[in-house]
Amino acid sequence: MEQKKKTILSPIKRMIIIVTLAIFAALFVFIYLQKQSSDREFKDKQIINIFGKQRMYTQRMSKDANLLYMYIQSFESVNLEQDRENSLEQILELKESIWNAKENFAATLASMDEGYLYVDSYEIYIKGLVQNAQGYLHDMNAIWDEFDDALTILLHADGIDQEVKEAITFINQNNKKLLSISDEILNVILAASNAAATRNKVKIYIVFCSLTLIQFIGLFHIMQFIVLPFNRIYQGIADIGLASFSTKHKFPTKKRVVPIVEEINDIFIKFNDLKSLIENINNNGSFMETLDFINRTFSNLIPYNYIGIALFDEDKKVIKATHGVSDGTTGGLPENLVGKSWPVDDTSLGRLTRSGRARIINDLEAYTEKRPLKPYNKVILDAGIRASITLPLNIAGEPIGVIFFSSTQKNVYKEEHLNILRTLANSIAISFHQNIFIDDVIYSSILALAKLAEARDEDTGEHLERMKNYSRAIAEFLFNSHKFDDIITLDYIEQIERYSPLHDIGKVGIRDGILLKPGKLTPEEFSEMKKHTTFGAEVLRNAEQNIAKHGRSLFGMGIDIALNHHEKWDGTGYPNGKRGEEIPLCARIVAVADVFDALTSKRAYKEAYSLDRAFEMIKEGRGKHFDPVIVDAFMEHRDEIEKMYWESNTGVA
Repeated sequence: MEQKKKTILSPIKRMIIIVTLAIFAALFVFIYLQKQSSDREFKDKQIINIFGKQRMYTQRMSKDANLLYMYIQSFESVNLEQDRENSLEQILELKESIWNAKENFAATLASMDEGYLYVDSYEIYIKGLVQNAQGYLHDMNAIWDEFDDALTILLHADGIDQEVKEAITFINQNNKKLLSISDEILNVILAASNAAATRNKVKIYIVFCSLTLIQFIGLFHIMQFIVLPFNRIYQGIADIGLASFSTKHKFPTKKRVVPIVEEINDIFIKFNDLKSLIENINNNGSFMETLDFINRTFSNLIPYNYIGIALFDEDKKVIKATHGVSDGTTGGLPENLVGKSWPVDDTSLGRLTRSGRARIINDLEAYTEKRPLKPYNKVILDAGIRASITLPLNIAGEPIGVIFFSSTQKNVYKEEHLNILRTLANSIAISFHQNIFIDDVIYSSILALAKLAEARDEDTGEHLERMKNYSRAIAEFLFNSHKFDDIITLDYIEQIERYSPLHDIGKVGIRDGILLKPGKLTPEEFSEMKKHTTFGAEVLRNAEQNIAKHGRSLFGMGIDIALNHHEKWDGTGYPNGKRGEEIPLCARIVAVADVFDALTSKRAYKEAYSLDRAFEMIKEGRGKHFDPVIVDAFMEHRDEIEKMYWESNTGVA
């Protein structure tokens, strides 16, 4: 008898062990594939960042070299002792800046020649990736040797002689070559990285498919040893009349099985929804698409009418409502909430994220009754929200904000809802990291370049921040007026706030002699200045093309703004003489914000105009320079614009 049991159970045990090992092996392969993909993405981002710094160092060396040449040239003509000391101090600062940039550039180039790149103490091996870029590396080293020599001549120069003139000429002639070759090397490295990743994936997929096949074979054998015998047992029970089900059915316990089958089907539906969510996160280039998908898909499982997200600033002192989706039953949400910020200490959210626990409020009216009614709670109550679950949002164990699932009904949330909601919150955090967080890293690098361009003119240091605020405000005015409902959404408002500071990024390509000229430009100089629009669009297009290789898009609106913000409604603008609605709406909005800030700010060639005169000039440009609808909205909200002006100039909110 013992021998018989052993004979029956041995194949089952063996199959279960094989299937279990195959499952764990497949899981290991999947985790390994995900880790490889994550590591490659991280390394690629770091490589892009390193080459971005190389571009920055190159441009800093060129800019500072030209400034140094100018200061050295003018030093001998300075008579006053104080002025000579100031000039000498400027010369020393520029030399130090050039030296630091030169050393950093050379160190990265040297490590690249050795086949490595370094990010702090982290080492990235690229020897296999740069094999096809040896020609570019050779050209880079050849130019850099002479470029370095030219910089050294400038660093040791006390006056202007023929050698110094030749050095600055060489720097100006070869600056763009260094940038171009650097871009080519980066493209080769990224292409090689993608090719290596593809080859690795193919190998892993072959192993994964083999393991999957083993699982199917094992499961088939398990079914033969377990499922089919049980089916015969059920049939045998029915045949001898010990069961209440009809023996004519293949599965004799129909009335008992059907509810179980329905439950299993329901589980599979939920599983498919989660699977679709994972696919959505992997395939979508938009965080809002993922949020909309969750809102549409899981509301039949969890009672909610609104999903809201609020994120901390870098210091975790302020929390801002950044995203929201509604099923249409919550009037005023997210329109009246998204974009608003509050000090974290004025809310209970800081304590909630530190605890790491979820919070259920099943009667929001009763919850706020004995507490001071905060502005955000009033917006939520006025929108009809009566219950909510709040969960922390974490990335790599670090809290970045909170997510709210809210309902218009009271007492609808239970503890068992938390499991699925935690899964959704984690999925949202992954999507956020995959889209917005990584986009922010790339965007920050480009914004740094825009700030570098802006910093060349001392009088425009705060221009980017004011531009951002004015542009967002105008977009909000138009949103509330419903004049452009087919274009302006909450996401559009966030984008225009994000990309308006990039409007003059092309000024990195304009010579200081033109950009910093205190007087009126000559026609030839103005023609050169106009090129900053096309330069800026080209910079962002190049960034967009590199991102597009990874299936992403980021700078579309930024390109439109950079290229078109000097176009005029009547067609007399530049660079392409577009007129009316041929000009993208975002550029028409930024044009008003840009001109208003320029009018009310001091420049090298003028003093600041009064607010009355600035508003008068904006009004005079209605239908000529500016879109009439935008000017009307701007003038209608003059009090709010003036308040923003005074806050930006006094620092008092």
